[in-house]
Amino acid sequence: MALVSPKQRTFAKKHFIEFEILLKNSSGKGIVSIIKRAINSKHLFVFGEILNRQNVQNLKKTEDKKWVELLEIFAFGTFQDYQKRKSELPEITEFQIHKLRMLTIVSLAYSTKHVSYSVLQKELGINEVRELEDLIIDSIYMGLIVAKLDQKESLLEVQETMGRDVPPREIGGVVSVLEDWLKNIETLLESLSEKGKFATLMSEETEKKKKKIDSDIDDKKKWINILLTTESKQEAFKIKQYLGIEDDDDEDEEDEFMGRRRMGGMMGMGGMGGRFRKFF
Repeated sequence: MALVSPKQRTFAKKHFIEFEILLKNSSGKGIVSIIKRAINSKHLFVFGEILNRQNVQNLKKTEDKKWVELLEIFAFGTFQDYQKRKSELPEITEFQIHKLRMLTIVSLAYSTKHVSYSVLQKELGINEVRELEDLIIDSIYMGLIVAKLDQKESLLEVQETMGRDVPPREIGGVVSVLEDWLKNIETLLESLSEKGKFATLMSEETEKKKKKIDSDIDDKKKWINILLTTESKQEAFKIKQYLGIEDDDDEDEEDEFMGRRRMGGMMGMGGMGGRFRKFF
């Protein structure tokens, strides 16, 4: 099982087709030959689909089981894994060592964004910095990693890596991680749903307020139009009061209006007083 992107899987599948055809009717030494071709391929870096074939697994019960074990190291092991078991595994060529080292870089880069040259040199069994940088450049060129070399700080700065095959013993852990990830997604979706409901409610309230404001504006526009067309100063004064408009003319009009009311009252009283005096 390999954790790879759809693009990477398509790339791997393209170069796996020839091996798929060969594996259909092969067994014994024929399987050994296919394994040799797979680890010697310039383009094949994912080997899970070969390992999972029953006729390949059957090879573990024969004297050629070491070839399956070597393929497992190329699938999910490292250069140091090979070095530890070198005496019991088939000898590999310089190109195959180079390929296994590139896969080891992928494993090291998968868990951290910054890998020091010293760690890489130790894990890859390389002494010369130039040789290490050439190997990293080859890994980048082959699309195994997306990274930059920080020569000043002697660091490999990793952005992305291809996915390697996952050993059977670690599948349970991968499943657990995926389950936790799904739970987090569900929690996030629930949170977004609640926020969506709140946003909808706020939107409805905002729409109500907007309609109320629009209604008030329309009402005031109506009275403004009346104000602009009326010839009655008294009516204009009342409309301005309703609209909350004040100016000096309004104060004069108010004084004049109130003065007329007072004058009228006084005249009425004076008239009555005159008649009263005349009566006596």
